[in-house]
Formats: sequence, C-alpha cells, structure tokens
Amino acid sequence: MKYHGLFFCFALGVAIHPAFAEDYLTKNDIAYCEENYGQYKLIGEYDFLERERRTMEARVCVHLYNDLLWSYSGDDREDKLLKRGNYYVDLEIQKSYENAANGTIPQEEKPVSDLQKAGMRILELEKKVDDLEEKIAKKDAVINEQVKVILDLVNKIKSTVFDQMPWPTWKL
Repeated sequence: MKYHGLFFCFALGVAIHPAFAEDYLTKNDIAYCEENYGQYKLIGEYDFLERERRTMEARVCVHLYNDLLWSYSGDDREDKLLKRGNYYVDLEIQKSYENAANGTIPQEEKPVSDLQKAGMRILELEKKVDDLEEKIAKKDAVINEQVKVILDLVNKIKSTVFDQMPWPTWKL
C-alpha cells in the first residue's frame, strides 16, 4: 500500500510536469483557431477572450495568433501549430498551478480601445486649442493697445504739422 501511494504521487507529478507534456490539442483545435482569427482581429484580444469566457482553447489561440509561426505557410504548418499549441497549453497549465498555489485570481483590465484613445486625444487637443485661443486673445488686446498708441501719435503729428502751417488765403 505504501508503494501504491508513492507510485500515485510520482505518476501525478509526471502528468503535471511540463517536461512530460502530452498532445492536448487536435487538428480540430487548430481549425477552431483558424475560424476565429477574423473575430480576434476584429474585436481585439481582451474582447475575444471575454467572448470565449477565457477558455483554455481561446487562450492558446491568442498565444498562437501572436506567435510568428501563425504566419508560416509551409505544408507542415498544422503540425507545427499543434506542437507549439501544446507548448502553450503547458504554459497555461503551469500558470494555473502557480496561481492556485499563490491563491491568486488573475484580473485583467480591459485595455483602452482605439476609440477611447481617439476621444482622449480630442480632449487634449480641445484643451490645447482653448489655451491657444486665450493666448491669441491676450495678444489681440496688446495689438489693439499698440494701434491706439500709434493712432494717437499720428493725430498728434497731424495736428502739430497742419495746425502750425500757414495756409494761403485766396481772394477772389
């Protein structure tokens, strides 16, 4: 009985350890990734994983989508993707064990969308425009004061020159 328990622990350790990886994925799993790639590109990683309820298959597909091997087009592409996909399954399992050991539940924040980024950029630019308009208004006020000073000078010069100048009187 003592040896059965030891054997069970050893067998469990072998099954869990990534060095003794199994072929978890099938060609159907790769086909699933192929079918969903367009949706992934359309809605983005976060929404894709949320839509798929963060299943192991969806997480492995995301790993494959971000892998250079995804764009490989050789005849053995499917076999290479299966092998790489199994590697990512092992990583996900290892990550799950680490999270379970730590007692943590990974929480991912929704990334800022392109639309939200554009909205924030618009707000930044509107604030910048407001600041520039305020500066322009201040400069306009300075220019108006300078124009008044120049007009006053012109009027003084005109009155000085023309008032002191003798005008001929004409008799008819």
